[in-house]
Amino acid sequence: MMYGIDFGTSNTVVTVRDGTGSRLLDLGAGTVVPSLLYFEKDRRASIGDEAVADYTEALGRFKGQGNLYQHFRFFQALKLALKNPLFRGTTVFGTFFPAESLAGLFLREVKQRADRASGVVCNSAVLGRPVMLSEASSDGRDDERVLERYRAACAYAGFSDVSFVPEPVAAAAGIAAGKAGGGDGIVLVFDFGGGTLDVAIARRSGSGRAGSSMSILGSSGHDLGGYLLNEDVSRARIIRHFGSGGKFRTMKGSYLDMPSWITDQVASFYALPLGDIAATRKTVKDLVYDARPVDKPKLRGLLDFLDRNQTFSLFEAIDGAKIRLSDEAEANIDWNLPPHLSIREPLSRVNFEAIVAPRVVQARFVVEAALSRAGIRAEDVGSVIRVGGSSRVPAFVAMLEEMFPGRVSEGEVFTSIASGLLAAHDAGLSIT
Repeated sequence: MMYGIDFGTSNTVVTVRDGTGSRLLDLGAGTVVPSLLYFEKDRRASIGDEAVADYTEALGRFKGQGNLYQHFRFFQALKLALKNPLFRGTTVFGTFFPAESLAGLFLREVKQRADRASGVVCNSAVLGRPVMLSEASSDGRDDERVLERYRAACAYAGFSDVSFVPEPVAAAAGIAAGKAGGGDGIVLVFDFGGGTLDVAIARRSGSGRAGSSMSILGSSGHDLGGYLLNEDVSRARIIRHFGSGGKFRTMKGSYLDMPSWITDQVASFYALPLGDIAATRKTVKDLVYDARPVDKPKLRGLLDFLDRNQTFSLFEAIDGAKIRLSDEAEANIDWNLPPHLSIREPLSRVNFEAIVAPRVVQARFVVEAALSRAGIRAEDVGSVIRVGGSSRVPAFVAMLEEMFPGRVSEGEVFTSIASGLLAAHDAGLSIT
């Protein structure tokens, strides 16, 4: 027995292979679990929607009790933390947690839910992985170091036998197994999720017959995902409310620009809770005293933002506006933290697409790199399958339609990878 686990930056999905074949598992609140982790002292960790509920309840329960990070912690995008070579871990309630342990805590809860759903304790798993694990890797050694962190997280979770399949390859295998559309010919999988963009090009043959197969022709990847789009919006529209662009007075009486690393942490939603909150808070508190009068309220708001553990609530406001813009022409980013902060930023689809335009160019380069490695032209591709939540963003859909007119369709956005992991593992598919 084996699990196929799509451990995503935003969501996690598990399939199981048993005597009846492979199937998606209900992990307690459906088959798709948000990749979120919550815990507090002397209390069992919670994940997914349960973590959000616990976080929301704790905001009220601990209100007015000082720095709320002392009482509870809430983490998102743990997969990105594993990929970051500069991030070793963080101290929680006086104990240092390596990145592998934080991700392992989440995966342990996923495993326990999967074991309950399957009725069997399963210690074997195949996990999806990005095509490119490390942007800095030129010889594969950095990629291998990231895989070692993945393995350590899986071991912490209780898995003794773990292997990996590139995520777009798994989605391609799902197509070959009849889990998505398309016939014989060349298929391009555009896997655009929360943390990475991965592209795989495959040749499918024998569709509709028992001998259906898929061979991988080429692939490419980049550290570009929905979280980065949210960061772009935050830098363009939000961080000025927290003091970005402000000034503070030096001991000599001159004014210097506000340190950008502070508001950069606000923009990078997953990084702030993983960092040294106490050190950041101390710096902000010192800056409040030395800031220009016009900047003081913004920095007081930032200090309140840190103390009240509001990173996720701000992320939800921005992410929600981004998602609404997939179907609507206008969306507001509404977020309030009385008494210092009240944000209402109108955001049109035109505005949003201008902000993320450089990312669309990057995405096109990723697709072109995969075509080059496969040794084919865009016109040779018979069908393009979009998977991953970010693949629904209209600007990227339009880019694909321009490159592959009339050949782009949407796969199972959140479950395609998990559905194909076991098939890809069995077929021995790999990247090129």
